[in-house]
Amino acid sequence: MRRTQTLLVCQILVIAFFASLAHAGNLTQATSQGDQGSAVLPLSTFHTTGSQIGSKKILKCRPIIEQHSATGLFGRHSTSAASTHGSECSLPEHPPRGWELAADVFFARTKGKVRFYRGISWGYYGLDDVDLNADMGLDDHGVMGSFMAMYRFRPKWALRYSIMPMTMMGSGQAGRSFMFGNTQYTGGQAVSVQWERLEQRLGLIYDAVHSHSSRIGLFGDYIRVNERIKTMQMLAGMGGNTMDNDLNMAMAGIEFEKCLKTTHTKATLSLECKAGAAFLDDAVGAEAETALKYSIPMNNGRWGFVKGGYRYLTYKKKSSDARMFDMAMEGGFLQMGLVF
Repeated sequence: MRRTQTLLVCQILVIAFFASLAHAGNLTQATSQGDQGSAVLPLSTFHTTGSQIGSKKILKCRPIIEQHSATGLFGRHSTSAASTHGSECSLPEHPPRGWELAADVFFARTKGKVRFYRGISWGYYGLDDVDLNADMGLDDHGVMGSFMAMYRFRPKWALRYSIMPMTMMGSGQAGRSFMFGNTQYTGGQAVSVQWERLEQRLGLIYDAVHSHSSRIGLFGDYIRVNERIKTMQMLAGMGGNTMDNDLNMAMAGIEFEKCLKTTHTKATLSLECKAGAAFLDDAVGAEAETALKYSIPMNNGRWGFVKGGYRYLTYKKKSSDARMFDMAMEGGFLQMGLVF
């Protein structure tokens, strides 16, 4: 009997010991889970009229969320990228349903070759290319202006139109004997030449990548070029010839802009590069452009800018063995514009 009582007491003590260990383990697990959560802060203490009872309400700390303008990244009243990113280098933003107008002066060095024969007789000199500068005496340097207007109708889409007229004249002695039209010119003969050109473009631009410091755009343009070359023998009673060359082409290309520096006044210096290839209408062409652009903020979300750099442009069309036109222009340019 005494032995039975002793065993019963031992069992009770063992059960009580394991129960205390289990309770301590639950407290430790709850404490560790609470440490892994968010930090807690007491919110307030409520008081009763009879006795002062402190009750604490626990709230988890939430991260501060940066608020953005409701108009979005490209909104007219949105904060500029420069102010949003502090002192980081940032490009100026173009507002939707906004305009960009620009005019530039192109200091071009022109080069070109033509082949133009009329009639069944191609003369003694046969089918040969005529150099506009060396053979006809056309000046190889000229200054031409252009105008551009762009309308941004969606945050990433814009419509652009540009026009570039040109007229160049030259006179002198033929560098060598050549055939142009149905007239044969001999070396040393006095010749005058006039080159008239009008280029118009209409196209779409899509900003495939646009961050606060860089932009990559894809563009597709329709190009219309009207060219006319007139030659005249400067001797009395001698006639001349006129060659008309019209192009209806498509151009696809890419343009890139990268911010280089933003000043404390939010003025921005950026690098712009552009390249494209033209095709259709039995012709090929290409253009390349690189420039530095300095944008100055104005009131009411408007920007003014000045851009200067280097431009290369070329077109070539061969209609037949007796008719071919190949021209190229390259040189520096200066552009001024307004974004509003």
